[in-house]
Amino acid sequence: MKFLTLSAGIALGLFAQIGWTTHLFSLLVPALGPQPAALAMGLATASAIAGRTLVGWVMPADADRRVVACASYAVQIAGSIVFILAAGASAPLLLLGVVLFGAGIGNATSLPPLIAQVEFPKDHVPRVVALTIAVAQAAYAFAPASFGLISPLRTDSLPLVSKIYWRQSADDAIMYAP
Repeated sequence: MKFLTLSAGIALGLFAQIGWTTHLFSLLVPALGPQPAALAMGLATASAIAGRTLVGWVMPADADRRVVACASYAVQIAGSIVFILAAGASAPLLLLGVVLFGAGIGNATSLPPLIAQVEFPKDHVPRVVALTIAVAQAAYAFAPASFGLISPLRTDSLPLVSKIYWRQSADDAIMYAP
């Protein structure tokens, strides 16, 4: 069961992240313009580095790493909610949403191997990590197309894409729950 929840958690989380990130630029352009939207994408990357570094500094060695993963997704859910509240019009709220969303990007890939280290026998960890990554890659390979297919269903795709990310992140947080 641990392998299943770990694999499903990383697959759902990365599916949501990659799908949302792929379309983030086009969601930001109407409110910010092309160049500021590109800078905002860089802000998401800087936030990912900062979020991953912060977790590395503050997470105790004996912490329940699934709880840390859930907290990371909770920050991204908060970012998605702020993004929805911005309604595609409020630049400060859009940027805050990008920062909060970005803060968890790096943790989605760094925490699952750390979870595997404490939950599986040492000689099984390389296989568990490789298989969870393979499952995640098989899932998130379809994320950009999936998000692209649903975006035209509504004219206000910004809230739709953010709501989908929020829902998948909530599912992911449940999968990671101890």
